[in-house]
Amino acid sequence: MALFTLAGIFVILLRTAATQVDGDVRGVSRVGKRCYCDLQMSDGVFPRQQFEELHSLSANCSQELNAKELKEPIDIFADMEQRLQKLVQRIDTLEEEYDGDLYSIISFRIIEIEYAELMDLLNQLQTINWRNQEKVDNLFVKVQNITDKVDELEEYDRLKVVKEHRKSMILKRSLSVCQSALLATPAPYITLLPGSCSFGKLVGVSDPKSSMLNHFGSSYRYGSWGMDPWPAPGKEDQYWLTILSTSNRYGNKIRVFSSYGKFLTRSGAVDLTFKTYNAQGSGGIMYKDAYYYNCFNLDQLCRFDMTTETVLYAKLPHVGFNDKFPYCTVSSCYGYSDMDLATDENGLWVLYATEQNFGNLVVSQLNATDLSILKSWNTTLYKRSATNAFMVCGIVYATRYLNSEVEEIFYMFDTTTGVERNDLAIQIRKVSSGIQYMNYNPRDKTLYVYSDAYVVSYSLLFA
Repeated sequence: MALFTLAGIFVILLRTAATQVDGDVRGVSRVGKRCYCDLQMSDGVFPRQQFEELHSLSANCSQELNAKELKEPIDIFADMEQRLQKLVQRIDTLEEEYDGDLYSIISFRIIEIEYAELMDLLNQLQTINWRNQEKVDNLFVKVQNITDKVDELEEYDRLKVVKEHRKSMILKRSLSVCQSALLATPAPYITLLPGSCSFGKLVGVSDPKSSMLNHFGSSYRYGSWGMDPWPAPGKEDQYWLTILSTSNRYGNKIRVFSSYGKFLTRSGAVDLTFKTYNAQGSGGIMYKDAYYYNCFNLDQLCRFDMTTETVLYAKLPHVGFNDKFPYCTVSSCYGYSDMDLATDENGLWVLYATEQNFGNLVVSQLNATDLSILKSWNTTLYKRSATNAFMVCGIVYATRYLNSEVEEIFYMFDTTTGVERNDLAIQIRKVSSGIQYMNYNPRDKTLYVYSDAYVVSYSLLFA
């Protein structure tokens, strides 16, 4: 018998079978010796069954920890945190702007409702925590037991084989990931379907999110409003409003508010007046801290810098102007809507018509700095057959009048693919019969509308 000690005791037993050796007798063979190797461990046999039970117990604990009733408080807490931040913002705004008028009272009532909802969530959280307390205590005991048993099992790994094996597997996995990254073939460019954005295809328009009479009164039926898609630092919450006077044609100032709360309460307004080149029509928009519009009585675009209050102007080649190619309903037209500025994810655009394109809509992308045209597309949509248009992801959408309550997005032209469609049938519920202005803001995916002296907003729906 030979003994060796290495993580236990190896015992080699040499057992000799009984043999008879008879050299004088033929036909009797010699039986050879056989060796047997037995493994004996000083700590006993590795408790495989205990290890498997421990593994099963750990898996069950993981399932219980991921159970819906234990994750629900986390979701509620996240919702409460978000609501609380918004509530603090509303309270701060109310403290700054409270003047006792109707809008302040409405704002105060909204805060009361949001506070009540927050308290309901807190009560739910307390109820769930009380209901789950026993389960949490039991899980804690189970986890502690698992920890103790793992510590016991580690005693069998005297040579740290498991630990080193784990390190080796981690290194192999890291090497595999690195090699895969080096050998990976770049994914091919996928062309989006016509009428699609990276976040989906336009499929609908919400009911009006907000609606109120403009600040100057019901007699100002033409105007525009919104927020800057790419605002200057410090002006991220700024809203603007313009109105037209003198036969719904002429505008000479733009009104700005530092926040939507101030816009709603009509407080803290700042009016900037165009010293030269007043505005014509209600197609102007704000973009990168500048207001872009049709220069009054000219075939030119103007850019009013909101900081320096200076005006840059540039001719728009071949454009029809002074009510030559406005937007129209069946019975009448929206005066001086020849040049319609627009914004989207791709930048600044102008929508207009030319005689060269037979009065059909032309889509041009602009350099926002010097008003030069980067690229133009001719469409087959007769501009007078549409009531308005806006851009989303390089796609122009046009609307038409259905009745006094519904406008319809019926047409699209994709500047990426050149595909045109006139069968969209996406309806917009109106607050008033006419729509003199609409523009999409890619920052909040909102459609801003000016409708017969009312300022209205809609959410665009994508899928």
